[in-house]
Amino acid sequence: MSTLLIANQLQRSFHGRTVVEPLDLTLSQGDILGLLGPNGAGKSTVMRMLCGDLAPSSGTVHIGGDDLLHQPLPCKRRIGFLPERPPLHLDQTVDEYLVDCAYLRGLGRADCKRSLLLSKRQCGLESAGSRLIKKLSKGYQQRVGLAQAIIHDPQVVILDEPTDGLDPAQIRQVRELIQMLAESRGVILSSHILSEIQATCNRVMILQDGRTVYSGSLSTAKTPCYRMGLEKELDKNVLAALPSVASVERLHTNYFRVTLQDGFSPSLLSRMIIEQGWELIELTPETLTLEQRYLEATTGGGS
Repeated sequence: MSTLLIANQLQRSFHGRTVVEPLDLTLSQGDILGLLGPNGAGKSTVMRMLCGDLAPSSGTVHIGGDDLLHQPLPCKRRIGFLPERPPLHLDQTVDEYLVDCAYLRGLGRADCKRSLLLSKRQCGLESAGSRLIKKLSKGYQQRVGLAQAIIHDPQVVILDEPTDGLDPAQIRQVRELIQMLAESRGVILSSHILSEIQATCNRVMILQDGRTVYSGSLSTAKTPCYRMGLEKELDKNVLAALPSVASVERLHTNYFRVTLQDGFSPSLLSRMIIEQGWELIELTPETLTLEQRYLEATTGGGS
């Protein structure tokens, strides 16, 4: 899968206060990356920086190989963005609004007509084209917001709280649309609702007070791992260098959470540790769910 977006050490401050600490992020075709965190964690700020709506204080964003800061036009042509409050013109009809969005994205007349029909079909708006947006329900207005985000067939789709305020049936429809979009694109969506991320995404980044407190695949978040305690303090990078170890997370001073490489057993790991003279005092299996990851990360239990 090709890499569509790379953010490196992206950071943002307002009036001398850091609201997003430096973070790294990549997005490939087929990815649905969920930004998860409580309200005020920095999710919307991150998304605004990724789509070029807000300049970062430092760091870079590359989309399709181009630098968003220095080549904004080609980058923004590859991005579709749905902010938390969809930018709808309530006194227009659905067709009028989407046609304007298509022209603003640089589509010609023929492409505009074709893209209008496709985006309406994808978002379930075929029968709503002549209706005034202000007369639509909250769910249909959200669909119009999604349609404007994809009308120019972007490579990267960024959605800020796309299911906020929708009923269960509408939420399911939006999930299905996001999964369909990701077949040929990369999608980033934010939510403070853990179940939304679990139901839709294959990767997750958890933010807390502007810091990245967890980043990985959803399958990794549920992978069996081991709580390890050592008699003496050890640099986690030394532990991570063992051939049997896939990842290491420090819990506190002498305790770690260790995930093993495929084909390696905990007994082999314990033997390696003893051979190193590191005085193993605990090796306990545990399986973390995403919910446990989230609670641990956002309450300061993980690092």
